[in-house]
Amino acid sequence: MKRIALIAAISLVLLAGIGAGAFYYLKSQPTSSADQVASHPGHAVPSYSDEAETQAEPRKRILRLVEELGGVQDAIIRGNRAAVADQNRLLADISSVVRHFAQQDWDDYVNVRASMVYVLSGGDAGVLKPFVNANTPNDADQKLAHGIMDFAQGQTKAARKVFKDIDPRSLDVSLVGPFALARASLYVEHDPAKAIELFDEARLSSPHTAIEEAAARREIPLLVSSGDTTRAMMLAADYVCRFGKSIYARKLFRDFAEAVAKRIELDDAAVVVGLAAATEGTDPQVRTDFLLDMAGEALLRGRLVLAKAAAGEVLKIGKGSEEDLDKAKLYEAAAEAPSDSAADAIKVLDRIGADRLSDEDTEIREVAGYIARAVTGDEPANAAQATTTDKQELATEADGGKLAKAAELPAVASALENADATLKHADLLISGNAK
Repeated sequence: MKRIALIAAISLVLLAGIGAGAFYYLKSQPTSSADQVASHPGHAVPSYSDEAETQAEPRKRILRLVEELGGVQDAIIRGNRAAVADQNRLLADISSVVRHFAQQDWDDYVNVRASMVYVLSGGDAGVLKPFVNANTPNDADQKLAHGIMDFAQGQTKAARKVFKDIDPRSLDVSLVGPFALARASLYVEHDPAKAIELFDEARLSSPHTAIEEAAARREIPLLVSSGDTTRAMMLAADYVCRFGKSIYARKLFRDFAEAVAKRIELDDAAVVVGLAAATEGTDPQVRTDFLLDMAGEALLRGRLVLAKAAAGEVLKIGKGSEEDLDKAKLYEAAAEAPSDSAADAIKVLDRIGADRLSDEDTEIREVAGYIARAVTGDEPANAAQATTTDKQELATEADGGKLAKAAELPAVASALENADATLKHADLLISGNAK
């Protein structure tokens, strides 16, 4: 009997425990945003149970518009230039919707989040002002909105101070990419390593979108400048293949070319060969634009090996316009002007009509022609009988000071340092050091 009583007592205790546990798990949990903020003081995680349809309507509209904006911006980076007009229209439409938010609309975190995405996507920062100035139970979101306003209004120092402790991954998934991209841009000048880390975050969190395109476009030149050329070349080739038709692509091509041309160790034909191979099969015009920008920038900075290789690849593609092909021939010949191929360079330069060249390229043609003739000894007739000093003065006057601009080409000096007296004479003219 005692054993039966003991078993009965234990059973009652177990049943009581099970009942208490069931009560704990089954009892209603707090659902209001205020309750959630109290239990989790980070960025709000909203609940929408029992909400009225009238409250849901503004959210549906702004979500639809913001999604459309993202889609249009994705179309732009794939080459749809007509989508720019749609982008401008959507930015105006979203601004109008948000500016008509009542206080109850700002209490809906989806509206807050969508408004932040809109501002980070190029929208009017002023729409966030009512939320920033309101009494809200979530200080973290209000602080974030304040920082986004500062960023969009160009107050970079204030934005950097607000953003410094906010991990992009702590935010709603729709904000991770746009926020990481915005925060990265604040460190480009001050902390390139941090900027690269954040650009990586933006790219990986928003693949195949305008966020990835913008992050890659800004990260690639930084990688070159920081010496991480392997990653830079890989990302550059990937950008050309996937985003080469973006309306922003030429900005990347120029920035990349400038960054590469600044590094003397990259004055190597292998750099061009690798990029050409990695981008093979891509739109020929895109490849042509990319390589021409490399050749032009390399030439202006005296990276003659790089310039000749890039121009040569354009001529191999052979699909550009007549202007593009003339430009490639010009750059290739100009790179050969201070070399033992100077005579061939003169022939090419003389065949290129100035009517299809820009002012800058016309200047390159004139200076390259003078250099090549100085190298071959075939100097201009009006200077042929003059003294060395007179020749230099006449040449400088004839070019209207253009040789002084060519003086900045550092690789020309190294290319000519072991040449004969004629080459050394040309070097002095190019460098502007002739006495």
